[in-house]
Amino acid sequence: MKNVTTTKKGSVIIMAIDGDIEFDDSIQLNETFNTIIKKDSAKIVLDLKDCNYIDSSGLGALVEGLKATQKANGDLRLCHLNEDFQEILMMTRIIKYFQVFDSLDDAINSF
Repeated sequence: MKNVTTTKKGSVIIMAIDGDIEFDDSIQLNETFNTIIKKDSAKIVLDLKDCNYIDSSGLGALVEGLKATQKANGDLRLCHLNEDFQEILMMTRIIKYFQVFDSLDDAINSF
């Protein structure tokens, strides 16, 4: 993961991921989720348009982020998944726990 950019639109935090999510990135991703939930909001949209790959540690970080947001009465929603990313989520059956959107606006408006 090269970079994580966060912006706020209303009560929703948008996290844009630039680069793949691998083992070394999962800790940083969890820390970012926890910081956002404590400081701003538990309503998070993860924009994955610039992310092509995720490994098992990254999947674990997504699930932990989902649990943390839901525990804080929010949710973690995903948008802009490419076909490979979507296939990984479908093969692992993790996709059934997330709301996935084609556009950022649809994800934000779903809250």
